[in-house]
Amino acid sequence: MSWATVLYIGMLVLLGVGLEGIRRIGNTLTPPRHIAGTWRITVSSSSSCPFLEFREAEEAKLEVEQSGRYLTLNFSDVHRTQLRARFDDGEVQGGGLSTVPCAMGAWVHVSGRLAGDHLEIVLTRAQEASEPAGPALILSVTRPSHPDSHPSVSP
Repeated sequence: MSWATVLYIGMLVLLGVGLEGIRRIGNTLTPPRHIAGTWRITVSSSSSCPFLEFREAEEAKLEVEQSGRYLTLNFSDVHRTQLRARFDDGEVQGGGLSTVPCAMGAWVHVSGRLAGDHLEIVLTRAQEASEPAGPALILSVTRPSHPDSHPSVSP
């Protein structure tokens, strides 16, 4: 057997072993739960400088766009607030800039937890080190009751 043939067979064996290793590792991975879609918001409080401003006659909604563990939270408020977050093990963490005129450009932190079809989201504004912790807005978010709004759950 020539040296070129041995080298060729060795490369094929390494390729096969590498692909099998990738396949075995890939089989152990699970995607995050699919939470994209429209959610109904229940706002728990308001303040002189609110985090989100909703119209009185309009139902407050949250549109979640999801790509793997990365989320974009689009609120149906007057200013169309959009925040980015990460979704790991049922926890939501992220933030973005405030669009409310009284706090324009201030960083808003997002944290939350998913429990079944219920999502608790807490919004807080970043504070200077010398300032006391600011108020928080707690949102209770649920899926609408009609059946077409329930996206499928990843395995």
